[in-house]
Amino acid sequence: MKKIWKIMILCMIFCFFCAGCSNDDEMISEDHPKPTTEKRTEIIKQKTTQKKNEVTVDQEQSKQQEDRIKIAIDAGHQKKQMSEKEAIGPGSDKTKPMVSSGTEGIVTKRTEYQVNLEVSLKLKSALIARGYDVYMIRETNDVSLSNKKRALMANESGSDILLRIHCNSVDSQSANGALTMSPTLSNPYCRSIAADSQELSECVVSTLCRRTGAVNRGVTQTDEMTGINWSKIPVTIVEMGFMSNPEEDQKLSDNHYQSMLAEGIADGVDRYYERRGEENEEK
Repeated sequence: MKKIWKIMILCMIFCFFCAGCSNDDEMISEDHPKPTTEKRTEIIKQKTTQKKNEVTVDQEQSKQQEDRIKIAIDAGHQKKQMSEKEAIGPGSDKTKPMVSSGTEGIVTKRTEYQVNLEVSLKLKSALIARGYDVYMIRETNDVSLSNKKRALMANESGSDILLRIHCNSVDSQSANGALTMSPTLSNPYCRSIAADSQELSECVVSTLCRRTGAVNRGVTQTDEMTGINWSKIPVTIVEMGFMSNPEEDQKLSDNHYQSMLAEGIADGVDRYYERRGEENEEK
């Protein structure tokens, strides 16, 4: 009889134990419900859609980057003069020194290569602010780059146009104003870009002078400039003013005037591409 009671008690304990485990499983299941098939499918769809949206945004940003116009800026001259000779154009027997340090201010005694770089860096900022990409040939004065090398760097950079930033100087202290330079239409080295280079030069000198109030000396056409002749993209040399003129020399080193020069050149780039857009519409 006692054995029977013991067996019954053990059975009851076993039943209570099993019931407790079952309740624990139910509690665990309620606290941490497993996602249904529908929910898992929805989560996968959301993640897939999100990934597609991210890819679309990346592709759009990449396309916008590719569509942006790229401007090469060459701050003329450098600290180190390179007197070795190089051909002025592809296949030419005529040579010129690779690069000089440029002129010097008659009053300020500042070097042209310094002023050229200061304006070029401001021009870089102005163009970027307008949505252009910019490639700088140099961003320091301590470089060793010939005029030919500078043109080749611009060609290889994927840039659309090349702006070569310079200051002028002559024997007469009365000469003043700004001018630009381009190849002639019969240039034996870069004839294919001559017309566009002339148009770019006209746009830049016009807007620069409008911004600064400088005398507009127009566009000088020449086939003697190495940095022009080796270029495969539309190019202009911007002579911003005369460092041989006492008043203009001081202006060229003035921070505010340099900013106006930069904005004026950037205006010219805008105008150049506006004209090209108008020409394309007419075609």
